[in-house]
Amino acid sequence: MLHDPRAPEQIRHKLDTLVRQRVFGVAAGYEDFNDHEALRYDQALQTALGEVEALAGKSTLCRVEQHADWQAIVKAHEVLWHHFIEQHEEPPTEIVLDFDGTDIPVHGEQPGKFFNGYYDHHCYFPLYVFCGRHLLVSYLRTSDRSDSRHSWTILSLLVRFIRQYWPDTRIVLRGDSHFCRPQMLNWCDRHHVDYIVGIAKNNRLLKEVDVPMMLVRKTQWQVGEKVAGTFRFPYQAHSWQCPR
Repeated sequence: MLHDPRAPEQIRHKLDTLVRQRVFGVAAGYEDFNDHEALRYDQALQTALGEVEALAGKSTLCRVEQHADWQAIVKAHEVLWHHFIEQHEEPPTEIVLDFDGTDIPVHGEQPGKFFNGYYDHHCYFPLYVFCGRHLLVSYLRTSDRSDSRHSWTILSLLVRFIRQYWPDTRIVLRGDSHFCRPQMLNWCDRHHVDYIVGIAKNNRLLKEVDVPMMLVRKTQWQVGEKVAGTFRFPYQAHSWQCPR
């Protein structure tokens, strides 16, 4: 999955050893490359990697990660997807793909550092996709873009992979209002993917739900408990091709 452009006769640390060193370091809580300036001499880590000499330093490990391209990212995620498929003895009737972004605070001057007004600090903004307890996507992004950045492409790759094995399984996209994008919803309509997404408030929507919410509040006051229900009405934003 990772391309190694180094001259073979000048290689001191093999690619698989570099990858394992980085993974073991992250698993042990050492996420920064700077940590490996000391970890490279750690005997426990050397033993785990089967090495007796000093391991790779921060610069070598950084160069390896910089060679990871989009194709390598997809191939790495396909390992997760194969594992997800293998966890089921038979195709499920329905699966729900939960899309969501969250913040990872950034301390220092890391590349791609941006201030996010919503989270009120400098951070990265990775996209995660879960199906129940299964992590299907962990995609690192900068925080200067919207929550939906690259989500359309990721959904397309994920659905295409799943349908190779489960062609008859109903697939449902679930996300907040950041994923309520015309292009994404139109793609779902064309490819028979159902969706449950949030939508930003506006005066028309508030007017539509005003009476139903009054009835809900009245019922709650009368019976003294929360009431769940469904209220349906057609709505079409200016950017939508059809009402929903």
